[in-house]
Amino acid sequence: MPDSARAAPRSKAAESSFFAVYAEAFMRPRRAMAALCDEPHRLRWGAYGVAVTAAAYTLVYFFLSQNGGRPTVFTPWLAIPAEVYYRYNLALHVPSILLAWVAAGGFAQLAARALGGRGAFEDTLAMLGLGIGVASWATGLHDVVTAFLGYLGRLDQRAYEDAMSTPGAGPNRLIWSLMFVYLAGFVVLFTRGAEAAHGLRPARALLVGVVGFAVYQAVFAIFNR
Repeated sequence: MPDSARAAPRSKAAESSFFAVYAEAFMRPRRAMAALCDEPHRLRWGAYGVAVTAAAYTLVYFFLSQNGGRPTVFTPWLAIPAEVYYRYNLALHVPSILLAWVAAGGFAQLAARALGGRGAFEDTLAMLGLGIGVASWATGLHDVVTAFLGYLGRLDQRAYEDAMSTPGAGPNRLIWSLMFVYLAGFVVLFTRGAEAAHGLRPARALLVGVVGFAVYQAVFAIFNR
């Protein structure tokens, strides 16, 4: 953002803690992103958002690696047997999330500047980080709960995963519904972030948001199933 904008008085929301801004992003993403971009430690807060997602999926992949889970909805792209894929995911997912975050930030920054955006790269990374940390819960909550139930033996993990990949089954309808919410959440949060970080109009900010999500998801999906 311009120096003049940085010199403006900080809003009451911007003086809140990371957790206050994080919680606000679920219901009022525009206000949360504006508060984030007004925060001197915004890049650190963006990294905190990414860390939330990384921590949640550390639990998911730990539980899945212990209860016999294996990818069924999407076939793994990497040459790793499905039966042991989640064991490898324990090591792969944190570096892949960081790689996806930085790659998305680079492409989103280029798109924003091409469309007249004024923000710095760290502004873009910050808003993407917060967006990742919030939007990932659309599917993340389901994944944490079901993987934990499988770990406890309260859910047949393999049968449930087979049902998720069976058209018309309840788990299949549920996961596709959650993925739609996931898509919408990312695009909305990234768009609001582009508005706040780069001062773009909604239509142009939407383009930046779509670019950021497409790159993030493409890199993420290479490694994670």
